[in-house]
Amino acid sequence: MIVAEKIFFNGNILTQDIMQPVVSAFAIAEGKIIGVGDNDSICQMSTPSCQLIDLQNSTVLPGFNDAHIHIWKVGNLITYMLDLRGVQSIDEMQQRLSDYANKNPDLQWIQARGFNEVLFPGKRMPNKLDLDAVISDRPVCVIRTCAHQVIVNSQALATIGISNQTPATPGGEIKLMPDGSLAGHFTETALGLVMDKIPPYNVAQYRRMILAAQDECLKVGITSATDPAVMPDLLEVYKSMDRNKELKIRVNAIPIRVPDGAMRALPLPAHYNTEHLKIDTVKFFSDGGLSGKTAAMKHPYRISNDHGVLRLTKDFFKQLALEAQENNFRIATHAIGDAAIDMVLEVYQEISSRNSNQIRHRIEHLGLPSAANLEMMHQLKVSAVMQPIFIYELGKNFRQYLSDEYLGRVYPARSVLNHQINLSLSTDAPVVKDFNPVTGLRAATDRKDSDGNAIAENEKISIQEAIYGYTMGSATANGDEQNRGSISPGKHADFILFDNNLAKLSQQEITPCKLLATYIAGNLVYSA
Repeated sequence: MIVAEKIFFNGNILTQDIMQPVVSAFAIAEGKIIGVGDNDSICQMSTPSCQLIDLQNSTVLPGFNDAHIHIWKVGNLITYMLDLRGVQSIDEMQQRLSDYANKNPDLQWIQARGFNEVLFPGKRMPNKLDLDAVISDRPVCVIRTCAHQVIVNSQALATIGISNQTPATPGGEIKLMPDGSLAGHFTETALGLVMDKIPPYNVAQYRRMILAAQDECLKVGITSATDPAVMPDLLEVYKSMDRNKELKIRVNAIPIRVPDGAMRALPLPAHYNTEHLKIDTVKFFSDGGLSGKTAAMKHPYRISNDHGVLRLTKDFFKQLALEAQENNFRIATHAIGDAAIDMVLEVYQEISSRNSNQIRHRIEHLGLPSAANLEMMHQLKVSAVMQPIFIYELGKNFRQYLSDEYLGRVYPARSVLNHQINLSLSTDAPVVKDFNPVTGLRAATDRKDSDGNAIAENEKISIQEAIYGYTMGSATANGDEQNRGSISPGKHADFILFDNNLAKLSQQEITPCKLLATYIAGNLVYSA
């Protein structure tokens, strides 16, 4: 007989379990929930050795599950890379780069990430000359906030050996200046021409990044997170950290199959599954991003002839997707533009007859699906892993670059739910700076950009639907619905405490609320 070790009582517990949506108490043993109910029934499970914790009417949720967050890249911007998110001009970007270079004279490469040209006066994309003006003695690589475009200086072009005769990789672009010279601007798969020449991070550096990001996740109540594009060297670091019990959050690591610029796929990884690390999904990129006009579109971006970039051919993708599925891997495919979503779903449908294990695949982002796409996703039981925070942080880009028709249905969370598709919410950080799930909840329910402009208001979802998407929806997308996502018997005792303001979420309000504590396996891992 399992004996309760801890009992949490006198709380406003929003379980996300449809059988018991609101309770006041639950019991824990061996890191798992063993009982859920009212104060009287659960407190009867107490023994002399049981610890009783009075929740003092605080609001309790299952731990947030960010189903698409680049954990190590979040940590990289804390540790080894200059963070340019939020810079308001090329002049400001140049000053930040110059200061950083002066403070780090021993760095072989100057690396930075986060600019968004829509925030700049004139909305001009920077080029190599802007970087040359402040740093010419060392190679510089500046990654756009979406991570689908980079700008390098002339020294970097010389170091990596790129000239006007260098061909772009399929599914990528090497941009030119008006005079035909190299702009130092690379998109999509062509990023591999640059990134493969930058000295790689070592094990100790990766470990430091992951630990730094993990601490930040715990502070905002994220107890599970999916790192959705992991290379083999980083995968080994995750395994090592798991063996050494350094992972506090539960990580789903998704290895990438086709790196930027590669003509061949990486081998399938080995399956791996422990309490804190799981590897059972592989990642593909079918297109780029909406905020930088590289998502593959059927119709052009506003006031242009640009349709974005389709990174995969259908036949190549189908071959690799079938191989993954037959080896019992879930497939997670980045697909934002409608042209990319069409292609991905055609492949998913064509391999579905051979899906004997009934694996539920995913589409990451799902920016502009059609009604037919959504119907097919419902039939195939494909999860939508979406980022409402994009509406808030990147809405200015969408208004700048999308036609009115596209803008009226971008990131359609309401339509996804109306088609009875599993909706999983996430952030894609560090594409966005604020990965606090509470900000994501607000974005999902008010659909306003940072200037207060509403975008596709008809795609709002309720507070409860948003919470479910950040908990059970993400667990389902990851194939973890049996062990996390709700406060239910048999699941991990991963949960978070908020002050009383969060209780108003059930009345369709978001008020300022404070995270009080984060628990994993019933143990306190963060306290405000």
